[in-house]
Amino acid sequence: MSRRALLLGATGLVGGHCLRLLLDCDAYQEVRVLTRRPLGIDHPKLIEKVVEPAQFDKETEYFQVDDVFCALGTTLKQAGSKEAFRAVDLDLITAVGRAARDAGVQRFMMVSAVNANAHSPFFYARTKGQAERELKALKLPLLALFQPSLLLGERERPRPVEAFGIRFSKIIDPITRWTDAHWLPVSGERVAEALVGMALEGPATGVYRVRFRDFVVYAGKFREKYPRAVS
Repeated sequence: MSRRALLLGATGLVGGHCLRLLLDCDAYQEVRVLTRRPLGIDHPKLIEKVVEPAQFDKETEYFQVDDVFCALGTTLKQAGSKEAFRAVDLDLITAVGRAARDAGVQRFMMVSAVNANAHSPFFYARTKGQAERELKALKLPLLALFQPSLLLGERERPRPVEAFGIRFSKIIDPITRWTDAHWLPVSGERVAEALVGMALEGPATGVYRVRFRDFVVYAGKFREKYPRAVS
């Protein structure tokens, strides 16, 4: 049965890859996107609305879908303050999670961080952990919390820490390519494949923490079953 998806964060690294996969995947008949700026993409399956992020959760009709893919997020530098960062990475994510629950969404896939911990002494990790905690409290049928470490790939706004991760990963890759260590850098494309793969081939209910090893598994399942979407 063809599904409908809502993607939030389509202009980011993981979200951009996720958009391409969803549009090219036969399992989805419709892909809805709420975005702050136009995507510049013309596709028969794409339904796009430009709206300020703070209003995303008010677009209730857009949440009438099967699966929500949430790749929202910023950095403290881009946000400009801790309050502005929390407004996106905690308040906004919680709001769209609540909208998804109220709309009867079956699967909510969220991109978080490997160090997410609601009790962390570090602001970034604590905020990510608090967002995860709020989403868990919503009791969504399926909640998948994707926790990548450093993300590899080209962004519109390069992040110095991730740039270092790319260089570092090239050094350690020959040694660690067969490990399932959750701290290994991973490409944004691989995470996107795993997001869609878990939505289509994963469990129907429950709360799951999805890390490096799981990225490999679910991305592999997606590539095997939907090769046309990744060709």
